[in-house]
Amino acid sequence: MPAAVDEKTATTFSAIVDAIEEFQEKNETVWYRGCGRPEFKLLPTLYRHPETNTQSELLEVERRISIIFSQKSPPFVPHQFNNVWDQMFFMQHYGVPTRLLDWTESPFIALYFALMSNNKLDFRDPQSDAIIWLLNPSAWNKASLSDIGFTGGIIDASQPQIKAFSPETDLAERKNIPVMIYGTHNSSRIVAQRGMFALFGKCQDPMEDQYKGAPFVDGTMSKIVIPKDSIFDVRNSILRKGITESAVFPDLHGLSMEITRSFGF
Repeated sequence: MPAAVDEKTATTFSAIVDAIEEFQEKNETVWYRGCGRPEFKLLPTLYRHPETNTQSELLEVERRISIIFSQKSPPFVPHQFNNVWDQMFFMQHYGVPTRLLDWTESPFIALYFALMSNNKLDFRDPQSDAIIWLLNPSAWNKASLSDIGFTGGIIDASQPQIKAFSPETDLAERKNIPVMIYGTHNSSRIVAQRGMFALFGKCQDPMEDQYKGAPFVDGTMSKIVIPKDSIFDVRNSILRKGITESAVFPDLHGLSMEITRSFGF
């Protein structure tokens, strides 16, 4: 029987924390992702292309993006990349389309992105609900890699299981379901945001849809819905607790965003 995504609604900061702790009590390791609108799917940017939608075409787009980035990025990169994964994590950090989907080890970072990316033009009048996704990455990988007898855990770029997801691997040999991986912390933002990643394979369906049709254990994935009428108050609550732009983006850009908001612009 397909797994179902458990859903809870929370209207206050304390209710959100209670829902998070309830999921944590059932799962030793939890990752989080915040979405500013319910229609935002758990899908990486490469798979959101408005026109290109076949795997062979996307494989070529990925290859061309990587080549162009390799050719033109050296003046702006402080170090050489050790492998294709280091380059992919770095590209993801700067918004280049990849097969990576950002997750975080911190529920409060996810909450920040869910609330601060919701209706950016008018913080006082949100037009839609916000979502926090919760995931047991070890249980996800156990199901994702069940065909090779993987017993669970989070993988990294040094492990053999990741080869089946590599840009250098032929399309026919690639895995379908995403795998949860540790990324290279090669930027201050990834460190501050406690960044983790889902690395997609051939399947172009959002994670929440794949979860319903693959051999996952119930309770592997859940979500918290923050109704639009509660967003303004909860947003103010997290800002008062120091979960602000300069904490999430520890650079001049983050400081600039914080100052701009603080003075009512």
